[in-house]
Amino acid sequence: MRIAGNYTFEATREEVWSALNDPEVLARTIPGCQRLDEVGENEYETTLKIGLQAVRGVYSGHVKIDNIVVPESYELHVAGKGSNGFLKGSGAIKLRIEGETTILDYGGEAQIGGTIASVGQRLIDGAAKTLINQSLKALATQIVDRRHPHLHASEPEPPPVVTAEPPIPSANEAPPPAPTIERRTIVVPADEQLSEADVARGMIEDLLHEQPWVPWVIIAFLLGFLLGRRR
Repeated sequence: MRIAGNYTFEATREEVWSALNDPEVLARTIPGCQRLDEVGENEYETTLKIGLQAVRGVYSGHVKIDNIVVPESYELHVAGKGSNGFLKGSGAIKLRIEGETTILDYGGEAQIGGTIASVGQRLIDGAAKTLINQSLKALATQIVDRRHPHLHASEPEPPPVVTAEPPIPSANEAPPPAPTIERRTIVVPADEQLSEADVARGMIEDLLHEQPWVPWVIIAFLLGFLLGRRR
């Protein structure tokens, strides 16, 4: 399966790049993401619950980002599996400036196996494009939210910092071990997840934006139905 497309952000390239590299933001823009674990440098594991009919299920995934060119592009390698099958693929994103906007170009290839592969290529392609587009819409929302962070009424006072002189090691004493890099685990609250309801709402908004005549067709259908019942 091959996927390619683009999305336009009303933001600077630096803003988009910063959001793309913030695990807290990513966890809230991946559809159905319940948990995101940072397991290495630019390496993550995640738990997803997807409600979209063609790919419905709970999946565990692994994402590795490399070949990073700040603030322009990177490549990513993904692998996931669930009760309905598995996915393995790679792709790349690139940010380019156009006027006061930033365009994100994406492309990649994926292999799909298991029960999910029997759904049909057209349905899988449609589901993938839907999930990607709604994820990028959520990313755009997160970028706007980062410009206007919520102000808390009161913040707890930080604990006092106690400094002490480190002991001087003796000549025969081994040097202290290098500090380990702290890994983060992000558990996304249910009300902050990009749920299937959010995806469905976004799909409807896109449809109404692209096809403004749709509401009138629906209204005409309902009127015809109601008038037909009165006869």
